[in-house]
Amino acid sequence: MTQRALSFRFWLVLLTMLIGLPRITLDMHLPALPAMADYFHTRDSQLQLILTLYTLGSAISLLVSGPLTDRFGRRPVLLAGLFTYVVATVACALADSLGVLIIARLFQALGGCCTTVIGRVIVRDYFDRHEQARLLGLISIAMAVSPMAAPVLGSLLLPLVNWRGLFVLLGLIGAVLYLVVYRRLPETRPPEVAAAPPSNLLRIYAQLLRDRYFLRYSLAIGCVYSTYFPFISESSALLQRGFHLTATAYALVFAATISGYMLGANLFRRLVQRFEPDRLINAAIALNVLGSLLLALATLALPQQWLAIVLPMVVIMVSVGMVIPACQLSVLQPYGAIAGTASGLFFFTQMFLTALSSWVTGLLSNGTSRPLVIMTALASGLLLTSWLALRTNKRGSGLAGENVVSVNS
Repeated sequence: MTQRALSFRFWLVLLTMLIGLPRITLDMHLPALPAMADYFHTRDSQLQLILTLYTLGSAISLLVSGPLTDRFGRRPVLLAGLFTYVVATVACALADSLGVLIIARLFQALGGCCTTVIGRVIVRDYFDRHEQARLLGLISIAMAVSPMAAPVLGSLLLPLVNWRGLFVLLGLIGAVLYLVVYRRLPETRPPEVAAAPPSNLLRIYAQLLRDRYFLRYSLAIGCVYSTYFPFISESSALLQRGFHLTATAYALVFAATISGYMLGANLFRRLVQRFEPDRLINAAIALNVLGSLLLALATLALPQQWLAIVLPMVVIMVSVGMVIPACQLSVLQPYGAIAGTASGLFFFTQMFLTALSSWVTGLLSNGTSRPLVIMTALASGLLLTSWLALRTNKRGSGLAGENVVSVNS
C-alpha cells in the first residue's frame, strides 16, 4: 500500500494513538496507585518509583529510537518498540512483587515511548509545514482527551478488573496498534535521509546541544512539562488520602484539571495561523508563571481546599497545551536530514527533566501539597529563565547543513 492510498483521517487516528500511547499508559493507573501501594504493602512515595522509572525509560527510549529510526527506517523500529511494549505490559499484569513491576514498567516505557518520536517524525516526513501545524494541533487536542479519559476509565474499571486488568487492557491496545502498523503503515523515511554511523552520534548530539535554537525549544518543552508533572506524581495520593476523594472523584477532578491542556492546544491550533509560534510561547510562559504564583498563594491561603490546587493547575495546563505543540512545530524544521536523531534528543531532554522532577518530588513527598508547589514553581522559573536566556535570531544556526555533512562522513 502506498502513502497516497491512506487518507488524512487514517493518519490522524493512527498517529494520535501512537503518540498518545505513552500518556494513556501513564495516566490509566493513576487512580489505582493507592490500591497498588496497599497491595504491595509499601508507602505512596515508594510507589512513585513506578512513575519515575517509567519516565526515565521513556527518556532513554526517546534518545535511542531517534537514531535507530534514521538508520533502519520508521516502520521496523516502531514494530520492535510495540512488540517490546506488549511483552512488558503482560509482565506488569503478572508481577508478583513491586520490584518486578518497576522493572517491567521500565521496559514498557523503553518499548512504547518510541512511538512519541516516530509518530512526530512521520508527520515531519510526509506533510508540508502548513499540514504539519494543522495535524499537530489536531493531535494535541485529541491527546488532551487521553489524560482526561484514561484516569476516568481506569477508575471505572478498577472495581471490576483491579489494577492487573488495567495492564491487560493496555496490552490489548498495544497489540492492536502493532497489527495496524504491520498491515497498513508504509515506510515514510525520505530517501535523502542518511543514517548516522554510531561513531558520529555523540558528535551530532554535541552539535545539537551547542545550538541555541535547538536548546531553547528543548529546555522549554522539558521545563513546561515539569510544571505539571509534579501534579501527576502527587495528585493521586494527595487528593485521595489527604482530601478523601474516591478513585472516581479523583479521576473526574484530574480530568477537569487536564481540560486546561485541551483549551491551550485549541488556542494554539486557532492562533498559529495568525501568529508565529514564538509569540504564542511568550504568552503561554507568562500564563504559566501566573498559574504557578496563583498555586503558591492559593495553597498558602486555603490549605484545606483541594480547589486551591486544582484551579491554578488548570491555568498552568492551558499554558502547557500551547507550549508543547508550538515547540514541536518549530524545533525540527531546520534538521530534516537528521529528523529522527534530533527528535530523539529533543524528547529525551523533555523526559529526562521530567524524570528528574519526578524523582525530586518523590524525595520531598510528605503527604502535603508543599512538594507539588515547590517543584511547579521551580520548573516555571527555569522555563522563563531559559527561554529568555537562549533568544536567537538564527534558525538552527546553520546546523542543518553541518549535520548533513557529519551524517554522511
